[in-house]
Amino acid sequence: MVDNSKLAVPRLALIVWAALLSCVPFAIRPAAAAIILNVEASNGLPGFNRADLSRYLASHMAEAGLADWRFEVAENGPVSDWVEWSFKLNPYAGGEVRRSRPEARSFHLRRPITIEARLYLNGEYQVTVEKQAIIDEGSGRNDPHLAEAVASVTQNLLGPSGAYHAVELGQRPDLRAR
Repeated sequence: MVDNSKLAVPRLALIVWAALLSCVPFAIRPAAAAIILNVEASNGLPGFNRADLSRYLASHMAEAGLADWRFEVAENGPVSDWVEWSFKLNPYAGGEVRRSRPEARSFHLRRPITIEARLYLNGEYQVTVEKQAIIDEGSGRNDPHLAEAVASVTQNLLGPSGAYHAVELGQRPDLRAR
């Protein structure tokens, strides 16, 4: 004969697990197609023309590793989903007046900038993320600081804890990028 007291604990555990699993909604979603965002730069940066800058931005946005989003350079014609980037060269820490020796011109100067990325979906503005960064002026596409800043802004705009998802969930986003 089987002792029912020995089976009571495992049976109770099984019942509890079954009850918990039945109460948890499973959010199994089929693999949805990634949203394609067109990327455009509203102004330029030293070392880039606007078309090259848009390609650079799309490339480094893709490196942010966001599976739900794909990034393409905005072509001519109407688009409904896009990210618009703008850059502002900020004054140097010591003011705008700088002195440099002629022999020091081969060095890249560190320049503070403000980066803004605005998200538009279905033709409607969604959210803006802003970040202060320091770039190597004149390095253009070879500047690792600019590449890191673009990836950071992308994460802060579209990542799982980014501003777009915060707005989508009804939370107030922190618009300053980390």
